[in-house]
Amino acid sequence: MKIDWAFLRLVLYCTLGVIGVVIVPLMLTSNPEVVRSVVASGVASLFHILVGYALIEIGFDKPNTTFLKIILGGTLVRMIVLVGVVFVLIRFYQYHTMSLMISFLMYYVLNLILEIHLLQKRVALRR
Repeated sequence: MKIDWAFLRLVLYCTLGVIGVVIVPLMLTSNPEVVRSVVASGVASLFHILVGYALIEIGFDKPNTTFLKIILGGTLVRMIVLVGVVFVLIRFYQYHTMSLMISFLMYYVLNLILEIHLLQKRVALRR
C-alpha cells in the first residue's frame, strides 16, 4: 500500500486549523466540559478519517464492485463505531451532549470533504 503523504499532511493541517480556530478560543471562553467534548469528538473523528483513508487506499485499485464493498462496508462499520463512541462518552463518561454531537457533526462534514477530495484526486491520477 502506497502512502499519500500529501493527503495526510492535509489532514494534519485541517486538524491544526481546527485546534487554532475552534478549540483554543473555546478554551478561553467556554467551560472545560465543553472543551473536553469537542476534543474527544476531534480525536474520534481523526481516527475515523485515518481509517477511511486506509480503506480508500486498500480498495482503490481493486475492481469496482470490490472497491464499493470496501468503501461502503467500511463506512457502515465506521459509523457504527462512532455511534458506539458517542454512546460510551455520553452514557458512561457524562460528556456534554450538545457540544459533543455538534462537534461530531462538524468534524464528520470536514471528514467527508477530505475523503471526497482524496477520491477525486485518485480518480484524476488514474486517468
